[in-house]
Amino acid sequence: MALFVRRQAVLTRGGDPSRALMDVRLFSVASFRNGNIATLIIGLGEFGIVAVLPLWLQFTLGYSALQAGLALVPVAIGSFVASGASFPMSTKVAPLGQVRFGLAMEVVGLAGLGLIAATDSPWWSIALVLFAYGIGVGFATAQVTNVVLAEVPGHSAGQGSGIQSAFRQLGSALGIAVLTTAFFTTLGSRLRAGLGGLGDAGLSAAEPGRYAHAVTDSAGAAIGPLAAHPATAPVADAARSAMTTGITVGGLIAAGFVVLGLIATALIPGTPAGASAAPDPSPAEPEPARP
Repeated sequence: MALFVRRQAVLTRGGDPSRALMDVRLFSVASFRNGNIATLIIGLGEFGIVAVLPLWLQFTLGYSALQAGLALVPVAIGSFVASGASFPMSTKVAPLGQVRFGLAMEVVGLAGLGLIAATDSPWWSIALVLFAYGIGVGFATAQVTNVVLAEVPGHSAGQGSGIQSAFRQLGSALGIAVLTTAFFTTLGSRLRAGLGGLGDAGLSAAEPGRYAHAVTDSAGAAIGPLAAHPATAPVADAARSAMTTGITVGGLIAAGFVVLGLIATALIPGTPAGASAAPDPSPAEPEPARP
């Protein structure tokens, strides 16, 4: 990435700008530069939890694949409602204010998920926190592009939009990597610790590690077969508890990233409600002289 940025800077400033994939001059615009930094940080926490949540729903709470999918519908409903409401609100609430409200709702949803997660969490509590999370995603997603591109010259809007999208996707990819690593690390370590206390259940010294590997390597799918046999039912119970702890840790980490993104928005210059992006103050490149 460092070599890529360096190469683009050379092409843009001193070489052949037509060959550059990224116009680094746009980062001299404060709202664009700081907005993309905030977008990257927000992406770290915004969608990573969705990668592991269906595993917990199916293998800890016993949902079917269809039920796990339906459990995520409140995210889509909340996002749909917020996206529709954000545009009428734009005449009264500045885009940056809507983004901040959305991020605050995401924190409520993600932290709430971490707090209500249990091996017997009722469906309505999960739906409630995911709906709040969806509202946050809807408000933040609908307006963050307007905030980042507010002061980008019109002739560079396509370039700016592409860069902003790349920052968002990079943050999401890194967030999924971080949160899934935290989830499975927590699952494995807590399961080994929990099984270590089951020595009176007839487990040998090597079996806690073996069962922990079986559960983590199967992403939790081994819990069902373990629960089906009375001899290994305590192992399944310990695995469900460990997976729930992983969801708690993942939700709180995701909420922490979004909080950092919310703090980072303080560096973004605001645009008044109802105001459009400032016109490009610089003249367009002159056309070549006609013979």
